Amino acid sequence: MDTKTALAYVREFLRIYWDNEHAHEAWSRELEAEYGLTAKQYALLRAVERSDDITTTSLTELLGKAQPAITQMLNRLEKGGFITREVNPQDKRKRELKLTKQAQKVLDSVEPVGPTRVALALEHSNEREAGQVIKAMETLNQWMTKRKV
Repeated sequence: MDTKTALAYVREFLRIYWDNEHAHEAWSRELEAEYGLTAKQYALLRAVERSDDITTTSLTELLGKAQPAITQMLNRLEKGGFITREVNPQDKRKRELKLTKQAQKVLDSVEPVGPTRVALALEHSNEREAGQVIKAMETLNQWMTKRKV
């Protein structure tokens, strides 16, 4: 591809990227102002909503946060009345995360933006579409992470 065409693609990609970033930042501020939730806490609530047996370990992978940070988020969400942690009757070492009515009300009324919306979009896409998105992201990741210093 010639340089002029490549730069046109770069400009379009960056326009879309920054539009998404600005929309997510604005949404995050609104979410925190209205419900006292950060975007990561909201994403955690959505993850609990979509999985009956989600673990702290899987939340660390999903949200890209370290285990202590996830534990702190869970503590804040429990203190804020958004989740409960109940002992698993089959395995007393495990604690099950449950959404409260307060959390469900937020999830029912707040439309996600950013990564959470991407996750929901992928869940509702067909395998071909999801595969194309993943392949494009892998290509971008390869170009962005394999560089010379």
